[in-house]
Amino acid sequence: MQRLIDPHGTWASPRPQDRPSFTGFLVWRDVAHQVSILYPREWSQEEGPPLRLRAPADAPHMATMTVEASRLPTTVEPDDLETLREGLERGIGSIRGAQVVRSDAESVGSLVDLEVEHTYLADEAEDGAPPVTWRRWLRVMYQRDVQYTLSAESLDGDAFEYWRPAFHSMMRMAIFADWTAEVTGRSWEPLDVQAVEIGPGETTDAEG
Repeated sequence: MQRLIDPHGTWASPRPQDRPSFTGFLVWRDVAHQVSILYPREWSQEEGPPLRLRAPADAPHMATMTVEASRLPTTVEPDDLETLREGLERGIGSIRGAQVVRSDAESVGSLVDLEVEHTYLADEAEDGAPPVTWRRWLRVMYQRDVQYTLSAESLDGDAFEYWRPAFHSMMRMAIFADWTAEVTGRSWEPLDVQAVEIGPGETTDAEG
C-alpha cells in the first residue's frame, strides 16, 4: 500500500448542532462501469453524465455533487499513484484562483484513490461584483481501467463546513460494487426504479 498525505491538510468539522440531517439514502448505480453510491434521500438528482446531486432547496446553504464513471484506454497500476496525483494537482492549478488546501493519495491492491480539497474563484458577475470563493472536494478513484470521479462543491467558509459531514458520507459510500446487493444478494442485475431497503427501517429507490 502506498499513501501520500499533505501534512498541511485539515479535516475541519462543524459542531453537531450545525450539521445537516437526513432520513435515509437512495442508491445510484452505473451498471456499465460497475460503480454505485448512496446519497441522502432529501437530495435531488439530475441524470447526466455526469450525475448531478443537489442539496434541498430549503437548506440554509446550496451544495452540489457530481458523480461520473468512465472507461480508460489503459489499465491504471498502483505505481501510477504519484504521476496521477501530480497531474490532478496540475489540472487544478489551471483553475482561476485555485489553492489546494488538502491532498491525499493512496493505493490499496488494484485501487488508486486520490483526494484533493481546493478553493477557486467563480466567474465575475455581470454586474461587476467581485468573484466569490468556492470550495471543492474532489475524489478520483481508479480500479484497473475504470475512473470513478466525485466532486462536491459549496461556497467556501460556513456553507462548505455545514455540508462537510454529508459530503464525507457520500464520498465514503461511493464504491466499486453494487449497493443493491446488500438487499437482493445479487450484483448488477438490471433493475427498474423500485423500492429497496438500505439499512434498518429505511426504504430507498434503486436507480438502475
